Amino acid sequence: MEREYNERAPGGLIEGIADYVRLKAGYAPSNWVKPGQGDRWDQGYDVIARFLDYCNSLKRGFVAQLNKKMRTGYSHQFFVDLLGKTIDQLWRDYKAKFRA
Repeated sequence: MEREYNERAPGGLIEGIADYVRLKAGYAPSNWVKPGQGDRWDQGYDVIARFLDYCNSLKRGFVAQLNKKMRTGYSHQFFVDLLGKTIDQLWRDYKAKFRA
């Protein structure tokens, strides 16, 4: 799957998108982290998938747009461009949502 992306696209994020698709299709294994778990947004593919699901809930089609952008390059700025916040801000919001 990675060969379809620009060489600057992080492999973990690419695989996280693939796992996001699995999650949305109902094929997430039972051993995956639950929503809100994880110490960093890029801790593992399942954490990334859950985080991307949260991001997509903020803007429908976000993951599809991110996927498209990553084919020609990559920058953390994509999150700001598409959602108006940095990855770190989004991660804090994500963690806060599930802390309550």
